[in-house]
Amino acid sequence: MRIPLVSLLVKSPVPQVNQMMHRVEACAARVPELIDRLIKNDYAAVEQIAEEISRLESEADDIKDAIRLRIPVRLFLPVDRRDLLRLISQIDGIADCAEDVAVLLTLRRLEVPDRLKPILPTFVDRVTEVLRASRALMDAYEELVTASFGGKAAERVLAEIRNVEHLEHEADKLQSQCAKALFSVDDDLSAASVFIWTKVLTKIGDMANHAKHIADQFRLFVAS
Repeated sequence: MRIPLVSLLVKSPVPQVNQMMHRVEACAARVPELIDRLIKNDYAAVEQIAEEISRLESEADDIKDAIRLRIPVRLFLPVDRRDLLRLISQIDGIADCAEDVAVLLTLRRLEVPDRLKPILPTFVDRVTEVLRASRALMDAYEELVTASFGGKAAERVLAEIRNVEHLEHEADKLQSQCAKALFSVDDDLSAASVFIWTKVLTKIGDMANHAKHIADQFRLFVAS
């Protein structure tokens, strides 16, 4: 079957994917402030920031839906359509986790256990660093395409991938420290509080995991 040339010359969705990544990062960037306000027992601010996170997640979802609608089955792209969709899914996962954290922290008026207070902000900040590093990969995508996924552009991307992996590993270690701090005082907390805190720590860690999967996808781009 002949495919009309005009149907193949579709504008690349990659700039919109980059736009989505920046919106998702803006969404996730509110999580450190959310935790800071929770530590200070400023529950009104927690509610307000949670609403802003949900709004930003919804905006990112709108961009995601628009991208998916404009990617036809037959499209000349520098990367496989399925790989691009997987990349979008991982970016979307970051915002979903940020919103999950916001929802969990507004289910009830949680207090941050004293042993968790020194470690939790560091953990969240490190996760945010992972997200910034993964966003830098998206910013480098066009240069990578221009260089045909090789040369110095590919070397810089591979270096950034290693940085993402290193930061994500550091975030994992901090998550373990947070879990140990939580369970060292679990006898002093209600079962509901322990459950919610466990979910919160997992969702924050999952944000970094999704960022690492973005890096993994870029490694595949370079390898192919």
